[in-house]
Amino acid sequence: VAQLLAEAAAKVPFMSLAELKARVEAADEDLIVLDVREREAYESGHVPGARLLPRGQLELRVNQALPDPTRRILTCCELGQVSTLAAATLREMGFPHVVALDGGMKAWRVAAFPLNSGQEP
Repeated sequence: VAQLLAEAAAKVPFMSLAELKARVEAADEDLIVLDVREREAYESGHVPGARLLPRGQLELRVNQALPDPTRRILTCCELGQVSTLAAATLREMGFPHVVALDGGMKAWRVAAFPLNSGQEP
């Protein structure tokens, strides 16, 4: 697992918590935030505007969930590991502008940045 993570991290750029917070506050529509945790974790608290696509369903639902591979996408998970793997997978699938959230949702909560709960409209 450590080797897979190291290989994925070498391929994937990261976005800082501060940059994502600024983009959320600016309502940046050029960035798609993709939460790759399970539904329960997502509904208990996620980045405002984030879309849910659990890592286990990524390959099956990616074309439906992300029809435009040219969009800038940020993946996030609890600690930043699963989202790094998801970002690497998306890059391999032809999504060149994918980044992962540095530190994950745990760091986002520790920083007391805004959270939405439940489902997004």
